[in-house]
Amino acid sequence: MADFNIQISEKITLNSAPRTVYTDQTISGINYIDNRILLAPSGSTTTIFSFGSANSAGTFTTGSFKYGRITNQSAVVPIKLIVSSSTEAMSYLVNPSSTFMLSTGKMTSNLNLTAAWDSIASVKIVPSGSTDVSIEYFIATT
Repeated sequence: MADFNIQISEKITLNSAPRTVYTDQTISGINYIDNRILLAPSGSTTTIFSFGSANSAGTFTTGSFKYGRITNQSAVVPIKLIVSSSTEAMSYLVNPSSTFMLSTGKMTSNLNLTAAWDSIASVKIVPSGSTDVSIEYFIATT
């Protein structure tokens, strides 16, 4: 087991005044990581990872998932990131050179705060242009 440290640094000088924010988080009990760079062909939907009841190639157990980061490595083409459960799906536009982070394997698209959370089933991407896009993901699980 290991402690996994996430550090985010945000810096800007606005109206001649520098502003810096550091956010640190430590997640204990991490046993496994998966870090991969892959190519998503234009005009197609690519599943980058899934969640299930048992670990297998590209599939992680929902209960063990603690952190996920997806980075669009293209400098010009945005990607559509699709996060799906058994009943819901949400899409996010991830701009070129930008990152999307997950801190749980649960989701809901119901705005009713009493609604049940469902387990994420898959995370997919679709390049938003006519060019293939390279993405990187990093996942930490217990």
